[in-house]
Amino acid sequence: MADVQIDNGEFTRIANVLLEQTSMAHLNGTQHSIILTVWRFTYGFQRCEHKLSVTFIANATNISIRGIKKELKVLIDRNILLVSRESTKSESRVLKFNKDYETWREVEKVSNSEQGNNNTPGEQLTPSQGNNHSPQQGNKSTPKKETKENSKENINTIFKFWNDTKVIIHRSMSDKLRGHINARLTDYSVEEICKAITNYSTVLNGEQYYYTQKWRLEEFLLRRLENFLDESEPFKTYASWSAKGGIGKATVQGDDAKEMLRKQIAQQMSKKELLT
Repeated sequence: MADVQIDNGEFTRIANVLLEQTSMAHLNGTQHSIILTVWRFTYGFQRCEHKLSVTFIANATNISIRGIKKELKVLIDRNILLVSRESTKSESRVLKFNKDYETWREVEKVSNSEQGNNNTPGEQLTPSQGNNHSPQQGNKSTPKKETKENSKENINTIFKFWNDTKVIIHRSMSDKLRGHINARLTDYSVEEICKAITNYSTVLNGEQYYYTQKWRLEEFLLRRLENFLDESEPFKTYASWSAKGGIGKATVQGDDAKEMLRKQIAQQMSKKELLT
C-alpha cells in the first residue's frame, strides 16, 4: 500500500483561493489534468513558469497529443494559462498559470458543445427556433460548396508538398489517401501538416538525427504526424547520440533498435526537463 506523506518535503503549495476558483471554472477532465501538470512542474519546483511542450504534457497526463493540443489552446484562449515565450526549434514553449483569476474568460455558449459541455443544450436551440429555419436554409449551400472547394485545394496542396520532399513519391492520389488527408485537416491546418512534413524530411535526411524510417504519406498521417509537429520538438527528440559517443544514425539497425533508442532518448529528455 502506498504511504505518501508530506513530511519529507515533497509537496506542491497552492493557494486555497486558486483551488476554489479552478474548481468553479467549468473545466473538463483534460483541462484539469493540464493545469495539474503545470502546477506540478512550476509551483512544485518553486517557480512561476517553465518550458512545457505538448509532448511533455501528454506524457505526464497519459493523454493523446491531439487532446492536449486542443484543450491547451482552450486554456490559453480563456487566459487561464499564459504563454511567456513561444516555442522555437530548440526550446519548448514557456507556460505559466494565471493567478489573476478575475481576468479568466468564461466559456462562451456557442463553444460548449465543442468542449464537451452538454449542460445547456436548450439555450443553444432558442435562436434557431426563433428564426423559423429560413436563415439556416438560405446559408446551407454556399458554405458547403466553399468548404468542399477549399478542402479539395488543401488536399492537393498537401499531396504535392509531400511529393516535393521526395521521401516517397506517389504517382497518383487514391480515394483512400484523399480521405486520410481530409481527416487530418479536421485536426490540423494545412500549414501545420506541411511543417510537420518538412520537419520529418529534415530529420530523415540529416546526419545529426538517428531516425531513418521512411513512411508513405498515408502511414505518416496515421502514425507519425504528431511526432513531427513543432510542439513535439522532433529535432530534439530524434537527435543522434553519436556526438556524445552514443548510438548514431549509422549504427542503428532495425525497427526494434530504433524504437528502443527513441524510448531511451525520451526518458533522458524527461529526466533532464525535470531537473531544469
